[in-house]
Amino acid sequence: MSSDFSLPPLPPKSPSPLTTGAPARPNESLVVALQLVRPIAAGLLANQTAQAEVVRSQPAPNGQFDLVLRVAVQDSRGERSIQLPVLSPRALPEGSQVNLQQVNPNRLMAVLAPPLPAAGSATITRLDPQRFPPNAQVQARVVQQQPVNTGNQSGYAIQARIISEQAPGQLINLQSNRPADVGSLITATVGQQGELRVAAQPNAQHQLLLLQGLRESLQRQASGEPLLQRAEQLTQVTGNPPLSPPVQSAIRQVLQYVSTVQQLSSEAGVARALGGSGVFMEAGLQRLAQALQQSGNTTPGDSRNPAPAADNTRLPDLKALLPLLGKLASSSEPPPGSDLKSGLLNLLVTLQQQLPAGSLRQLLQAQSAWQAPPLVKPGLFPLPTRMLQQLGNTTDLGSLLRLTAALLSRIQHHQLQSLGQTQSFADGSSQTVWQLELPVRDGQHFSHVQMRIQREEEAAKKKNQEASVQWEVRLAFSLDQLGSLQVIARLSKGTVSSQFWAEQDGTLQLIRQELDYLRLRLESQGLEVGKLSSHRGSPPEPEQAVQQRWIDEVT
Repeated sequence: MSSDFSLPPLPPKSPSPLTTGAPARPNESLVVALQLVRPIAAGLLANQTAQAEVVRSQPAPNGQFDLVLRVAVQDSRGERSIQLPVLSPRALPEGSQVNLQQVNPNRLMAVLAPPLPAAGSATITRLDPQRFPPNAQVQARVVQQQPVNTGNQSGYAIQARIISEQAPGQLINLQSNRPADVGSLITATVGQQGELRVAAQPNAQHQLLLLQGLRESLQRQASGEPLLQRAEQLTQVTGNPPLSPPVQSAIRQVLQYVSTVQQLSSEAGVARALGGSGVFMEAGLQRLAQALQQSGNTTPGDSRNPAPAADNTRLPDLKALLPLLGKLASSSEPPPGSDLKSGLLNLLVTLQQQLPAGSLRQLLQAQSAWQAPPLVKPGLFPLPTRMLQQLGNTTDLGSLLRLTAALLSRIQHHQLQSLGQTQSFADGSSQTVWQLELPVRDGQHFSHVQMRIQREEEAAKKKNQEASVQWEVRLAFSLDQLGSLQVIARLSKGTVSSQFWAEQDGTLQLIRQELDYLRLRLESQGLEVGKLSSHRGSPPEPEQAVQQRWIDEVT
């Protein structure tokens, strides 16, 4: 994939728009008296020389300049960073470093740090592969930037100071398709050719919600086999059923989305299983709402003149919509949003309606000693198999309720994993991940297949050139007497390759005996086949161009 940052020489810096006031000579320190907009506590900076960074510098109406300084201080509250608004008689460049000395609670003395070295002197334009090998992490803080034009494409020339331990304090020149705020932190990964790659950062609130959702859903989740096994048994009960008709109907709706081995042997069966897995429920409901909106805004007598938008077109209440989706799920083309997750939600709501008031909190409490790991990040695949303990008699409503809630949390965790690994990059390339789980029935036995689909689209280098797309599909499942299996299939530039990973030696031997037959089958479908290999153990984690640093920062 192409890089977000290249490493050209930094062009000469254009004149700053803040030219009012006498600038300092190149090799002369600049001492400026600053007036605090708000007084600070006496002694906060008096006994030390604090280093500060100019965050903002703007002209003020009275001929002075409004500055905002970011200062690191050490006091009884520990080491922290504060922002000080001050007035200055002259402009100071944004991103410049100054040394501060407190004169009194209202005034500071600032000494401008020596100017940055000119491009091409003490500034690097290439990374040393010995110190920064491929896949190494590079962290740098932006000290200046300016827009540049390269032919028909605009970009930004950036100068940043490396803070990684491999080259601390070293300046580096970068070029990017997007701006980078002065003082902002760049965390990038070194590519195979020495290029730098960094994903667009989501906002902090989005990061925090995603991290919390990953942790909570992983702690509450459990595999669906116990619920599906018991649900199958309850549908076979005749005469005097132990559960009410609404619960029985909701259970049958859930079982509609369990695929058989025969169904997963066909392309149409796999497509239906993917659509009914539950991870696309919200997207399906959104399409359903848009369809209802469009049908409500169209005049039946004249389709060429749609009526004005009707603001009162809304989806029905979820409690009323879920049973409706269940009734339509058995049709040849179920409506959007009708899938395993909606079926589980309908079962959960139905069970809650059958339980005594006030008993839900106790029933939904985790009964297992198993805890989620202290740090959960995007990229966890496959999810571990987990069975809830101390459920008691699974014919009672409380046990069914906990099993249903645990499987819902497992589906939700897959959804959050997909969201956490999907990224768009500044150069126009993108990575999209779908992570899901397919319940499978083999006679009276239930199991599941976990699936991770990754699509990488490289930005087109020329205007009329199509973007290059690469696919990776991972499967994880367990078969009787064969143990755990994982399969990785990749499609790149028309060539498909595959890896098989098995835990047991006997299973590995069986796979190796069938590789030649698999190659013939793939070639008979018109595919160009690359390398087919088999390995013992578990594969390495998926390679992602996704930053994980935000987890540490938010935590």
